[in-house]
Formats: sequence, C-alpha cells, structure tokens
Amino acid sequence: MAIIENGYLRGQIGNVVNRKLGNKNVVQTKPSGKIRQTMWTEASASDFGTASSAGSLIRQAFTTVHQNMHDGQMHNRLVKRMQRVLRGNGKAYQGMLRVSRGNIKRLVDFQFNENSHIYDYVYFDPQVSFDQKGKTTIVLPPLNVRDNFAIPNTCSFIVLKIDVVVMNFSSSKIKQSRTHEVEFQLCGENQQKIEEQIVEFDFSPVNGESIVAAMSVIYLSTKNKYALMLNSEKLNPAGIIAAHTIL
Repeated sequence: MAIIENGYLRGQIGNVVNRKLGNKNVVQTKPSGKIRQTMWTEASASDFGTASSAGSLIRQAFTTVHQNMHDGQMHNRLVKRMQRVLRGNGKAYQGMLRVSRGNIKRLVDFQFNENSHIYDYVYFDPQVSFDQKGKTTIVLPPLNVRDNFAIPNTCSFIVLKIDVVVMNFSSSKIKQSRTHEVEFQLCGENQQKIEEQIVEFDFSPVNGESIVAAMSVIYLSTKNKYALMLNSEKLNPAGIIAAHTIL
C-alpha cells in the first residue's frame, strides 16, 4: 500500500516502491528475491566446487601432519590456494578447470597453521625431487638439533616428520602415503646430530595424479615415564614443502 504524504507518494504498489528523497519522489522496482544464474556464474560455482573438493582432500590426506591444530581459517586459505593452482597453467574455460591441468607447485609453502610457519621453527631446507615414474627422493642435510630447530621451553624430544601422499583429485581419492620420521633428544650428545639422510619412496601413480609432501615438527616433554606433546593451535609448525603432478 502507498499513501500520499505532504504531496509525496510513499509506500509500495505491487512490486514498485515509492519513497521521498530530498524534494523528489523516487520510484524503484522491488527485487524479486530470485537470482537467475547465468552459464558463467554456474561455471564459476563449478570451479569453486573443484577447488573446495581438492582442499578437503588435502586436509584429509595430511590429518596426521596438522593434527587438527590449525588456525580457524585454514580450510578457506587452502581453497583459495587451490583456486590459484587451478589457474596456474594458462587460461581455461570456466567450469572446466582441473588440478591435473593446473600448476600443483603453487601449493608449495602452504602453512596448515598460520600461527607457526614451518620455516620459523626449522632452520634448513629439505630437498625433494620426483621422477615421472613416481619415485620420490628426500634429502635431509646433516642436522644438529640445537642449530637447526627452534626449541620451546620444557621440550625434551623433537620429532621431524615428513609425509608424502599420492592423490587423485578427479576421483577425490588418497591413493598411497608414506612417512619418514627423525627423532632428536635434547639431553645427551649421542642423539643430537644426524648425518645426511637420503630417503626414497617408490609410488605407482598414473597420469594426472599428484604427489604432495608435507613436513611438521612434534615437540615432546618427558616427565617420569610419560611424554606430553607440546603442540597446540598456537604452536604446530606444519607446511607443504613439495608437490608434483604426473603428466
């Protein structure tokens, strides 16, 4: 219903809204409430779904890496990173973006916990290489626990953990996974150092599948016969260090 007030029409007639703006009578059409998607918005939504599905797969694949001790925006950040992966190898039609046709290397340096970047706590760079048959090689340089790691108070042990996972993003499946761990004891000299280590994993991926490596650090405090993990949502260094797609 609309009324005339002081010479101006105010209110609604059908889907037309009348209002006074200054000394003018403004007539507007009321939105219908229904948004009609075009083929472009549908395609964009499809690509977002692809990125979101890929992000969920990565989050699931590396549960033992981030241990659900991540910042509250981790999944949103991961989806945004996967959108960059999808667009990382030239232009493609909207709605047709695929991880296998993107650039999975754009995933490298993603941090599962924005509060603790892995390289703020690990003072060396592992070298990870891949061949086209799926063989993955990790080279760890000679390490000294007190020179190569940030050490929290009350920490007695450090576990360096590297996880490598083969994923098929098209089918949303985790195909294979391997883990390599190195333990460092902070008390005593015998276990404080390691020589260079070369670790090799033989996978059997098919074309279009991706191999992703992530590294994390676990801090332990020992008291009597028990070990208490010191990692938390504020201290859980974990990030992706290498990624490769089999072509």
